[in-house]
Amino acid sequence: MEKRSDYGLAMPTIEMARHPDNRKLRVGVIGGGFGRTHLTAFQVCENVEVEAFCRRTRQSAENTAKEFQIPRVFTDYRELLELKGLDAVSIAAPVYLHYPIAMEAMDRGIHVLCEKPLALNKDEAAAMLLKAEEKKLAHMTAFNYRFVPAIRRMKELLEEGYVGNRIYHVDGVWFGETRADLNAPLGWRYRREMAGFGALGDMGVHLIDLVRWLAGDFKKVCAHTAIFNRERKLPDGSGKGSVTVEDSCAFVAEMEGGAQASIHVSGAARSSNYRGLDIFGSDGMLRLLIDRKAPGGVPGRLWGAQGSGAVPQPIPIPERLTQGSERSAPERAPAEFIFATLTRRFAEWIRTGEAAVPSFREGFEAQKVLDALLKSAAEECWVRVA
Repeated sequence: MEKRSDYGLAMPTIEMARHPDNRKLRVGVIGGGFGRTHLTAFQVCENVEVEAFCRRTRQSAENTAKEFQIPRVFTDYRELLELKGLDAVSIAAPVYLHYPIAMEAMDRGIHVLCEKPLALNKDEAAAMLLKAEEKKLAHMTAFNYRFVPAIRRMKELLEEGYVGNRIYHVDGVWFGETRADLNAPLGWRYRREMAGFGALGDMGVHLIDLVRWLAGDFKKVCAHTAIFNRERKLPDGSGKGSVTVEDSCAFVAEMEGGAQASIHVSGAARSSNYRGLDIFGSDGMLRLLIDRKAPGGVPGRLWGAQGSGAVPQPIPIPERLTQGSERSAPERAPAEFIFATLTRRFAEWIRTGEAAVPSFREGFEAQKVLDALLKSAAEECWVRVA
């Protein structure tokens, strides 16, 4: 008998979707902004054609389509989904649109790659995963940081036992300045009903996914959130409105394996685009540093030490982890190369029927942590992740 979770989700899915022939996969991209990265990544994938692009403003959509030589332009995602022969969509729209777009696409038998966070809450994320599994469709969440070469090397070393047979401590920092501009208007990213989350959704969900991937599941969390600028001017200049999502979140956690975690995420850290993760175990430690302000893309550097009293030393990144990147230095994989690794896995899943990660399941698991963090901050208590 098939095992199912409390949400009715199959664990795992055995029979997967398979592309019917060797023709090019036809993909539609929905959403501007980071949608440009989706476009670039799909256009470097073999046997994939970006057939259509959708953005709310016609002129912006047409300009982007012209730049990327995309034949079809839409301002309504529903019209894009009606295209005959469309194999997949990539969703880079605001978070409140992830659920309706993905559900309609899957009802039409269209495979889905979706930006993070997967949805506004864990119930929406669970429904998206359940639908994808029932329809036997390829489904992926855009946790592209898993493909940073330094992080992939960190994963390998942990699996080889570099830090020992047990993890004791996890310390993470994910800082940026996307929310530091006091003059930025009250767009959708500052509204709970549209974004679901603030800094946690923008940035923190990446770190949550990485910690889960590298150190195991979160068991319970205790969080504090802060809104530093509680009002912002309305986009039409008619006045001010309230910011309803966090600029920053600091939390501690107990992991399922017994490790302690301490994590701080902020979008209000001026002149910063710093991300760091330390993992300490029974016999050693690993340290990851990423500075997106450094020239050359998304550089990642790794240090490690084993035994007592050792000084952390740089760990080289094997060139095999950067194959396909045109950068000469292995630690400097450009952003488009990293995201293209994700889109290639998505396309391969569609063609072969062999499931890949990070899927909607990883998106759902991260969503459970996000929801627990908001509940903990609101109630000022420990909350079990469930």
